[in-house]
Amino acid sequence: MSILYQVFAFLLMFGIIVLVHEFGHFTAARLMGVRVETFSFGFGKRLLGRRMGKGGTEFRLSAIPLGGYVKMAGEESYDPADLKADEFYAKNRGQRIFILLMGPAMNILLAFVILAVIFMAGVNVERYHQDPPVIDYVQSSSPAADAGLKAGDRILAMDGREIKNWQDLEYAIGANPDQTVAVKYLRDQQVVETRMRISSFTEYSLGYAGLHPEFRTLIENVEPGSPAQRAGIRAEDRILAVDNQSVNYFELPQLIQQAGDSPLHLDIQRGQEQLKIKVTPEKARDEERYRIGIAMKPFAPSVKRYFGPLAATARSAKELVRLTTLTFDAFRKMIVGRLSPKNLSGPIEIARFSSRALSSGLSSFFMLVAFISLQLGIINLFPIPALDGGHLMIFSLEAILRRDFSMRLKEGLITGGFILLIALMVFVILNDIAKALPNGWDSLLPF
Repeated sequence: MSILYQVFAFLLMFGIIVLVHEFGHFTAARLMGVRVETFSFGFGKRLLGRRMGKGGTEFRLSAIPLGGYVKMAGEESYDPADLKADEFYAKNRGQRIFILLMGPAMNILLAFVILAVIFMAGVNVERYHQDPPVIDYVQSSSPAADAGLKAGDRILAMDGREIKNWQDLEYAIGANPDQTVAVKYLRDQQVVETRMRISSFTEYSLGYAGLHPEFRTLIENVEPGSPAQRAGIRAEDRILAVDNQSVNYFELPQLIQQAGDSPLHLDIQRGQEQLKIKVTPEKARDEERYRIGIAMKPFAPSVKRYFGPLAATARSAKELVRLTTLTFDAFRKMIVGRLSPKNLSGPIEIARFSSRALSSGLSSFFMLVAFISLQLGIINLFPIPALDGGHLMIFSLEAILRRDFSMRLKEGLITGGFILLIALMVFVILNDIAKALPNGWDSLLPF
């Protein structure tokens, strides 16, 4: 996927989120009678802009598209003896707090509305999500294999939480990357307990255990001149079985290697038709591995579910609560050392995720927009100077102490907050780069 496409997808997603956030501040300021001097998408040098509306607000596009801001009259400095009625600090603390809260609140509202609309428009739900979590396949050398789990085991609990279906199991694995968790499972009518060390996030999920439901193989494309093409295999075919044995997507490559140059008999589903096709693997030039020349991905039957307005609203609220709980749980684990900061994603990773989501369709893209918007709304409420939450903390302390801090103290706190945010941004960018390198951080560190 081209870098330009990734940049486009990232800017599209981030543009929506930032504009909604700043629109929240802008609208609240205007409602409270505060004059807004600048509404900027991006930071740094002004590229273009135009003054519009009552009060002459300049709507501006700036050079660095990694955020945005609303500059209100009297926000950065003020003379208590010469406050104008339309300046930020001329308003009481309740009004100022309302203006600050509206930015994160709009991000959370955006996530809620997007999710509700997606649920009403219909979502593809893979049927196995609501099935009992009976393992169909365990990858070799995976955390699940190391823990002694096998195909046919039924997961009962993980990390002290009851697991009713595959969706519960996927959430539990995703919530515990780099953690050792207790696992309770059923084997041959006996309840067994073990411990499993969940690996760090992969390209597709936060945590990885290597245990899978019944995934079949969907052929994405067939290489011209390959054994698969000569045998008559086509894109969109589904492989159901190999040599009359049901086969999981994850074990197919291993079966191809084991067959060597002996023929494999595949049961193929093509639309409503079922076929039997014989294909013989071969070694590619200058390669040691056998192959049949297909690109494939896991496939599980799904059904499209539609929700009415009330059901979609309830489902959206439930999903927001789940994601918010997951977010705070992740930060809690990071603070106490149970989760590595290396699991954080920066702009490079987010650009990659956003471009992949956009390629998958508008539903996937806006689902990611909702998720990132919610995260930014929550993070903006953290009590870090330079974030909305930092300003709220200062106003709250002033209310408790019943006196205003000096502008010099406020500016010092905000400057410290900016330095902290810049350091965090540098870390997550380097972390994104490290994830793409073969030896991770060892490739970046000089010692």
